[in-house]
Amino acid sequence: MEQLVIYEMHVRGFTQHPSSQVEAAGTYAGMIEKLDHLAALGVNAVELLPVQEFNELEYYTPIPGSDPPAYRFNFWGYSTLGFFAPMSRYSANIAAGGPPLSLAYEFKTLVRECHARGIEVILDVVFNHTAEGNDKGLTLSFRGIDNRTYYMLAP
Repeated sequence: MEQLVIYEMHVRGFTQHPSSQVEAAGTYAGMIEKLDHLAALGVNAVELLPVQEFNELEYYTPIPGSDPPAYRFNFWGYSTLGFFAPMSRYSANIAAGGPPLSLAYEFKTLVRECHARGIEVILDVVFNHTAEGNDKGLTLSFRGIDNRTYYMLAP
């Protein structure tokens, strides 16, 4: 623990800007392209902000006064839709039209490549709320499976 150097990161945000100089900007594959850089900095663990499938359009509203019009959206991912599914929009394979399983392979490759460089992977997972919101929210996943099992219901 005394030797631990954790780099907390957002998968998309880490390589989204053109200055990252990666081919697959904003994706798991783009992150792989930068792992040697992290290792050279002495990073031996990455803590990934939520990488589970979430609703990016949860807060999709116009930003007042923006010109050209800009919109708010859920960048951070703290409203999970599926705890066991990697975020598909972070996949270069899916963006290129690859089959659904290519998403899992790309994420597994990221973890494998981190470990090959001595970098541990820590996942930031939020269990205290989901994209379904409250009892008046949309039914997107857990509520439709079994509302009483997944949520605490009160009068």
